[in-house]
Amino acid sequence: MDSSGRLILMAVHAHPDDETISMGGTLATYAAAHSSNTDTYVVTGTRGELGEIVIPERDNPEEHARLGETRMGEIAAAMAALGVTHFENLGFRDSGMVGDAGNDDARSYHQHSTTDLDGTAERLVRIIRRVQPDVIATYDDFGGYGHPDHIAAARVARRAWEVAGDPTWRPEAGPAWTPKKLYEVRTPDSQRDKVLALLESRGIESWWSVPKEATPEELEQWHQWRAAMACPDDLITTRIDITKQLAAKRRAIQAHATQIKSDGPLLVLTEQDYINLGAVEQYRLIGNRLTSSPALPESDLFAGLR
Repeated sequence: MDSSGRLILMAVHAHPDDETISMGGTLATYAAAHSSNTDTYVVTGTRGELGEIVIPERDNPEEHARLGETRMGEIAAAMAALGVTHFENLGFRDSGMVGDAGNDDARSYHQHSTTDLDGTAERLVRIIRRVQPDVIATYDDFGGYGHPDHIAAARVARRAWEVAGDPTWRPEAGPAWTPKKLYEVRTPDSQRDKVLALLESRGIESWWSVPKEATPEELEQWHQWRAAMACPDDLITTRIDITKQLAAKRRAIQAHATQIKSDGPLLVLTEQDYINLGAVEQYRLIGNRLTSSPALPESDLFAGLR
Protein backbone atom coordinates (compact mmCIF):
# COMPACT_ATOMS: atom_id res chain seq x y z
CA MET A 1 0.00 0.00 0.00
CA ASP A 2 1.44 3.35 -1.01
CA SER A 3 1.43 6.60 0.97
CA SER A 4 -2.00 7.48 -0.43
CA GLY A 5 -3.49 4.28 0.94
CA ARG A 6 -3.91 2.59 -2.43
CA LEU A 7 -3.31 -1.12 -2.82
CA ILE A 8 -0.86 -1.86 -5.63
CA LEU A 9 -0.73 -4.79 -8.04
CA MET A 10 2.57 -5.37 -9.86
CA ALA A 11 2.50 -7.61 -12.95
CA VAL A 12 5.89 -9.08 -13.92
CA HIS A 13 6.17 -10.24 -17.54
CA ALA A 14 8.72 -11.02 -20.24
CA HIS A 15 7.83 -9.02 -23.38
CA PRO A 16 5.44 -6.29 -24.44
CA ASP A 17 2.07 -8.01 -25.19
CA ASP A 18 2.38 -10.73 -22.51
CA GLU A 19 0.77 -8.49 -19.92
CA THR A 20 -2.27 -7.87 -22.12
CA ILE A 21 -2.76 -11.42 -23.35
CA SER A 22 -2.52 -13.05 -19.94
CA MET A 23 -4.04 -10.50 -17.56
CA GLY A 24 -5.12 -7.40 -19.46
CA GLY A 25 -8.63 -7.57 -18.08
CA THR A 26 -7.34 -7.77 -14.52
CA LEU A 27 -5.04 -4.81 -15.05
CA ALA A 28 -7.89 -2.78 -16.53
CA THR A 29 -10.17 -3.76 -13.65
CA TYR A 30 -7.82 -2.49 -10.99
CA ALA A 31 -6.72 0.52 -13.03
CA ALA A 32 -10.37 1.53 -13.35
CA ALA A 33 -10.65 1.45 -9.57
CA HIS A 34 -7.68 3.80 -9.19
CA SER A 35 -9.81 6.67 -7.95
CA SER A 36 -10.94 4.52 -5.04
CA ASN A 37 -8.15 2.42 -3.66
CA THR A 38 -6.16 0.34 -6.19
CA ASP A 39 -3.33 0.94 -8.62
CA THR A 40 -1.42 -1.14 -11.16
CA TYR A 41 2.21 -1.36 -12.26
CA VAL A 42 3.60 -3.45 -15.14
CA VAL A 43 7.23 -4.58 -15.42
CA THR A 44 8.56 -6.30 -18.54
CA GLY A 45 11.99 -7.91 -18.71
CA THR A 46 12.78 -7.25 -22.39
CA ARG A 47 11.68 -5.12 -25.32
CA GLY A 48 10.83 -8.23 -27.35
CA GLU A 49 13.23 -7.32 -30.14
CA LEU A 50 13.49 -10.91 -31.43
CA GLY A 51 9.77 -11.38 -31.88
CA GLU A 52 8.09 -12.16 -35.15
CA ILE A 53 6.19 -9.59 -37.20
CA VAL A 54 2.78 -10.87 -38.22
CA ILE A 55 2.03 -8.07 -40.69
CA PRO A 56 3.44 -9.38 -44.03
CA GLU A 57 4.25 -5.98 -45.53
CA ARG A 58 6.21 -5.04 -42.41
CA ASP A 59 8.09 -8.33 -42.08
CA ASN A 60 11.40 -7.01 -43.40
CA PRO A 61 14.94 -6.41 -42.08
CA GLU A 62 14.36 -2.72 -41.44
CA GLU A 63 11.30 -3.36 -39.29
CA HIS A 64 13.03 -6.14 -37.38
CA ALA A 65 16.01 -3.87 -36.71
CA ARG A 66 13.74 -1.46 -34.84
CA LEU A 67 11.28 -3.99 -33.44
CA GLY A 68 12.27 -3.39 -29.83
CA GLU A 69 11.48 0.29 -30.18
CA THR A 70 8.26 -0.50 -32.02
CA ARG A 71 7.09 -2.86 -29.31
CA MET A 72 7.78 -0.33 -26.59
CA GLY A 73 5.47 2.00 -28.49
CA GLU A 74 2.90 -0.77 -28.71
CA ILE A 75 2.95 -1.44 -24.98
CA ALA A 76 2.54 2.27 -24.30
CA ALA A 77 -0.60 2.24 -26.45
CA ALA A 78 -1.83 -0.97 -24.82
CA MET A 79 -1.34 0.45 -21.34
CA ALA A 80 -3.29 3.55 -22.33
CA ALA A 81 -6.11 1.29 -23.51
CA LEU A 82 -6.10 -0.56 -20.19
CA GLY A 83 -5.77 2.59 -18.12
CA VAL A 84 -2.41 1.54 -16.68
CA THR A 85 -0.22 4.60 -16.12
CA HIS A 86 2.89 2.94 -14.66
CA PHE A 87 5.02 0.52 -16.68
CA GLU A 88 8.74 -0.14 -16.79
CA ASN A 89 11.28 -2.34 -18.57
CA LEU A 90 14.23 -4.11 -16.93
CA GLY A 91 16.38 -3.69 -20.05
CA PHE A 92 17.45 -7.27 -20.77
CA ARG A 93 17.72 -8.57 -24.33
CA ASP A 94 15.04 -10.82 -25.78
CA SER A 95 16.16 -14.47 -25.80
CA GLY A 96 14.01 -15.66 -28.69
CA MET A 97 12.03 -18.89 -28.76
CA VAL A 98 13.28 -22.20 -27.38
CA GLY A 99 16.40 -23.28 -29.25
CA ASP A 100 17.01 -19.95 -30.98
CA ALA A 101 20.51 -18.51 -31.09
CA GLY A 102 19.28 -15.66 -28.91
CA ASN A 103 19.09 -18.09 -25.98
CA ASP A 104 22.90 -18.13 -25.89
CA ASP A 105 23.40 -14.36 -26.13
CA ALA A 106 25.14 -13.17 -22.96
CA ARG A 107 22.85 -10.12 -22.96
CA SER A 108 19.67 -12.19 -22.95
CA TYR A 109 17.20 -12.40 -20.09
CA HIS A 110 17.54 -16.18 -20.16
CA GLN A 111 21.31 -16.10 -19.75
CA HIS A 112 21.28 -13.41 -17.08
CA SER A 113 18.67 -15.19 -14.98
CA THR A 114 20.48 -18.51 -15.36
CA THR A 115 24.03 -17.38 -14.59
CA ASP A 116 23.36 -14.54 -12.12
CA LEU A 117 19.87 -14.80 -10.65
CA ASP A 118 20.48 -12.40 -7.78
CA GLY A 119 22.05 -9.79 -10.05
CA THR A 120 19.10 -10.09 -12.41
CA ALA A 121 16.54 -10.01 -9.61
CA GLU A 122 18.12 -6.90 -8.13
CA ARG A 123 16.73 -4.80 -10.98
CA LEU A 124 13.24 -5.93 -10.07
CA VAL A 125 13.88 -5.62 -6.33
CA ARG A 126 14.82 -1.97 -6.82
CA ILE A 127 11.44 -1.36 -8.45
CA ILE A 128 9.55 -3.34 -5.80
CA ARG A 129 11.21 -1.38 -3.01
CA ARG A 130 10.41 1.89 -4.73
CA VAL A 131 6.84 1.11 -5.84
CA GLN A 132 5.90 -0.97 -2.76
CA PRO A 133 3.37 -3.36 -4.33
CA ASP A 134 1.07 -5.38 -2.11
CA VAL A 135 0.52 -8.10 -4.72
CA ILE A 136 2.80 -9.51 -7.43
CA ALA A 137 1.54 -11.61 -10.34
CA THR A 138 3.75 -13.47 -12.82
CA TYR A 139 3.95 -16.78 -14.72
CA ASP A 140 4.06 -20.36 -13.50
CA ASP A 141 7.37 -22.26 -13.58
CA PHE A 142 6.75 -23.24 -17.23
CA GLY A 143 6.34 -19.61 -18.17
CA GLY A 144 2.90 -20.27 -19.59
CA TYR A 145 4.19 -22.03 -22.69
CA GLY A 146 7.87 -22.72 -22.17
CA HIS A 147 9.40 -19.54 -23.58
CA PRO A 148 12.87 -18.97 -22.03
CA ASP A 149 12.08 -15.35 -21.20
CA HIS A 150 8.79 -16.26 -19.55
CA ILE A 151 10.58 -18.81 -17.42
CA ALA A 152 13.21 -16.17 -16.61
CA ALA A 153 10.52 -13.68 -15.59
CA ALA A 154 8.91 -16.23 -13.27
CA ARG A 155 12.29 -17.14 -11.77
CA VAL A 156 13.22 -13.51 -11.24
CA ALA A 157 9.83 -12.59 -9.75
CA ARG A 158 10.01 -15.45 -7.28
CA ARG A 159 13.52 -14.51 -6.20
CA ALA A 160 12.53 -10.86 -5.81
CA TRP A 161 9.53 -11.95 -3.73
CA GLU A 162 11.90 -13.84 -1.43
CA VAL A 163 14.45 -11.08 -0.85
CA ALA A 164 12.80 -7.67 -1.36
CA GLY A 165 11.70 -7.54 2.28
CA ASP A 166 15.08 -8.56 3.70
CA PRO A 167 16.92 -5.39 4.82
CA THR A 168 20.24 -7.26 4.77
CA TRP A 169 19.86 -8.28 1.10
CA ARG A 170 21.57 -5.66 -1.06
CA PRO A 171 20.59 -2.63 1.05
CA GLU A 172 21.92 -0.40 -1.73
CA ALA A 173 18.83 -1.48 -3.73
CA GLY A 174 16.62 0.59 -1.42
CA PRO A 175 14.69 0.27 1.83
CA ALA A 176 13.22 -3.21 2.28
CA TRP A 177 9.61 -3.80 1.25
CA THR A 178 7.63 -7.00 1.73
CA PRO A 179 4.83 -7.78 -0.76
CA LYS A 180 1.99 -9.70 0.85
CA LYS A 181 0.72 -12.01 -1.91
CA LEU A 182 2.27 -13.74 -4.95
CA TYR A 183 0.24 -15.19 -7.81
CA GLU A 184 0.89 -17.06 -11.02
CA VAL A 185 -1.39 -16.62 -14.04
CA ARG A 186 -2.84 -19.98 -15.01
CA THR A 187 -5.13 -21.52 -17.61
CA PRO A 188 -7.18 -24.40 -16.17
CA ASP A 189 -7.81 -27.48 -18.26
CA SER A 190 -11.53 -26.74 -18.54
CA GLN A 191 -10.94 -23.27 -19.96
CA ARG A 192 -8.41 -24.57 -22.49
CA ASP A 193 -10.82 -27.25 -23.64
CA LYS A 194 -13.78 -24.86 -23.97
CA VAL A 195 -11.78 -22.33 -25.98
CA LEU A 196 -10.31 -25.03 -28.21
CA ALA A 197 -13.73 -26.59 -28.84
CA LEU A 198 -15.21 -23.24 -29.84
CA LEU A 199 -12.33 -22.39 -32.18
CA GLU A 200 -12.38 -25.83 -33.80
CA SER A 201 -16.15 -25.62 -34.29
CA ARG A 202 -15.45 -22.59 -36.47
CA GLY A 203 -12.47 -24.09 -38.28
CA ILE A 204 -9.97 -21.78 -36.57
CA GLU A 205 -6.52 -23.08 -35.74
CA SER A 206 -4.88 -22.04 -32.47
CA TRP A 207 -1.78 -22.78 -30.43
CA TRP A 208 -3.73 -25.71 -28.92
CA SER A 209 -4.69 -27.29 -32.25
CA VAL A 210 -3.13 -30.64 -33.15
CA PRO A 211 -0.16 -29.98 -35.46
CA LYS A 212 -0.54 -31.25 -39.01
CA GLU A 213 1.88 -33.75 -40.56
CA ALA A 214 3.68 -34.29 -37.25
CA THR A 215 5.82 -37.35 -36.64
CA PRO A 216 4.82 -39.60 -33.71
CA GLU A 217 7.71 -38.14 -31.70
CA GLU A 218 6.69 -34.56 -32.52
CA LEU A 219 3.09 -35.35 -31.67
CA GLU A 220 4.11 -36.75 -28.28
CA GLN A 221 6.18 -33.63 -27.58
CA TRP A 222 3.22 -31.49 -28.57
CA HIS A 223 0.90 -33.38 -26.20
CA GLN A 224 3.36 -32.80 -23.34
CA TRP A 225 3.66 -29.11 -24.20
CA ARG A 226 -0.11 -28.71 -24.50
CA ALA A 227 -0.64 -30.34 -21.10
CA ALA A 228 2.01 -28.12 -19.48
CA MET A 229 0.29 -24.97 -20.78
CA ALA A 230 -2.71 -25.62 -18.55
CA CYS A 231 -3.32 -26.99 -15.07
CA PRO A 232 -5.94 -28.98 -13.18
CA ASP A 233 -8.93 -26.84 -12.32
CA ASP A 234 -8.52 -27.43 -8.60
CA LEU A 235 -5.23 -25.52 -8.60
CA ILE A 236 -7.05 -22.28 -9.43
CA THR A 237 -7.55 -20.15 -6.33
CA THR A 238 -8.65 -16.85 -7.83
CA ARG A 239 -10.93 -15.81 -10.68
CA ILE A 240 -11.24 -12.19 -11.75
CA ASP A 241 -14.41 -11.26 -13.62
CA ILE A 242 -13.31 -9.12 -16.59
CA THR A 243 -16.69 -8.78 -18.30
CA LYS A 244 -16.70 -4.99 -17.95
CA GLN A 245 -13.13 -4.75 -19.30
CA LEU A 246 -13.41 -6.95 -22.41
CA ALA A 247 -13.55 -3.95 -24.73
CA ALA A 248 -10.48 -2.37 -23.10
CA LYS A 249 -8.58 -5.65 -23.35
CA ARG A 250 -9.47 -5.99 -27.03
CA ARG A 251 -8.17 -2.48 -27.73
CA ALA A 252 -4.96 -3.30 -25.89
CA ILE A 253 -4.52 -6.53 -27.86
CA GLN A 254 -5.00 -4.60 -31.09
CA ALA A 255 -2.29 -2.16 -30.00
CA HIS A 256 0.24 -5.01 -30.16
CA ALA A 257 -0.19 -5.06 -33.93
CA THR A 258 3.18 -6.54 -34.91
CA GLN A 259 2.64 -9.54 -32.64
CA ILE A 260 -1.05 -10.44 -32.76
CA LYS A 261 -2.88 -11.23 -35.99
CA SER A 262 -6.10 -9.34 -36.51
CA ASP A 263 -7.72 -12.59 -37.71
CA GLY A 264 -6.02 -14.78 -35.09
CA PRO A 265 -7.66 -16.60 -32.16
CA LEU A 266 -7.30 -13.72 -29.69
CA LEU A 267 -9.27 -11.26 -31.83
CA VAL A 268 -11.56 -13.48 -33.88
CA LEU A 269 -13.71 -14.26 -30.83
CA THR A 270 -16.32 -11.64 -29.95
CA GLU A 271 -17.02 -10.12 -26.56
CA GLN A 272 -20.11 -12.30 -26.36
CA ASP A 273 -17.97 -15.36 -27.08
CA TYR A 274 -15.74 -14.47 -24.15
CA ILE A 275 -18.76 -13.91 -21.93
CA ASN A 276 -20.09 -17.33 -22.94
CA LEU A 277 -16.69 -18.84 -22.13
CA GLY A 278 -16.72 -17.25 -18.70
CA ALA A 279 -14.95 -13.86 -19.10
CA VAL A 280 -12.53 -14.49 -16.26
CA GLU A 281 -8.75 -14.38 -15.84
CA GLN A 282 -7.52 -17.05 -13.49
CA TYR A 283 -4.70 -17.31 -10.99
CA ARG A 284 -3.09 -19.53 -8.43
CA LEU A 285 -2.03 -18.03 -5.10
CA ILE A 286 1.50 -19.37 -4.46
CA GLY A 287 2.78 -16.97 -1.80
CA ASN A 288 0.94 -15.50 1.16
CA ARG A 289 2.28 -13.37 4.02
CA LEU A 290 -1.06 -12.30 5.46
CA THR A 291 -1.53 -12.87 9.17
CA SER A 292 -4.38 -15.23 8.31
CA SER A 293 -4.87 -17.20 5.13
CA PRO A 294 -7.50 -15.76 2.78
CA ALA A 295 -10.68 -17.72 2.19
CA LEU A 296 -10.46 -19.60 -1.11
CA PRO A 297 -11.59 -19.38 -3.82
CA GLU A 298 -11.15 -15.63 -4.25
CA SER A 299 -12.60 -13.09 -6.65
CA ASP A 300 -10.08 -10.37 -5.79
CA LEU A 301 -6.26 -10.39 -5.86
CA PHE A 302 -6.37 -8.03 -2.89
CA ALA A 303 -8.56 -10.32 -0.80
CA GLY A 304 -7.43 -10.14 2.81
CA LEU A 305 -5.74 -6.77 2.28
CA ARG A 306 -8.73 -4.46 2.07
